[in-house]
Amino acid sequence: MVRQKIDKIDITIIRNLQLDARTNYTDIARQCDVSVDTIIKRYHKLQEKGIITDTTLLLDPRKLDKKIIAHFNIDTEPHAIPEILTYLEKQPGIIFTTHAMGEYDIFTIAQAQTMNEMNKLKEKIQSHTMIRETKTSIWVDQFLLCPQNFELENLLETEQ
Repeated sequence: MVRQKIDKIDITIIRNLQLDARTNYTDIARQCDVSVDTIIKRYHKLQEKGIITDTTLLLDPRKLDKKIIAHFNIDTEPHAIPEILTYLEKQPGIIFTTHAMGEYDIFTIAQAQTMNEMNKLKEKIQSHTMIRETKTSIWVDQFLLCPQNFELENLLETEQ
């Protein structure tokens, strides 16, 4: 994969949108001391390069009566990973799932209204014949996304 080159203006655009995807282009342009049109063009270029793929909103499941949030580390046969991922994404309560490398093959995040509901989901996951083992952790406090920790500065174009 070719390493994408970005500059300080691109980083400012990305950082602002990571914190709030609704940030006004005018505010970003003011920070960068460039025109709004420049920011819009830069934003579209970041999309074309695939650096920015989507804008989305983040829900707090606990505010929507989903009090229990857990993640599952799942061990399975390597050839079964695509099948298991498809199975998991169809399960109500699963909000994120991905192929992982390391001790476990799949990492999944789930939400439920009660512990009983989460246990039923866990049992359903474990009942799949291709799943060898699951490890579950219940999240006990608020969860924080830390977009400011996503490394961007190492992608800066070097001046020649």
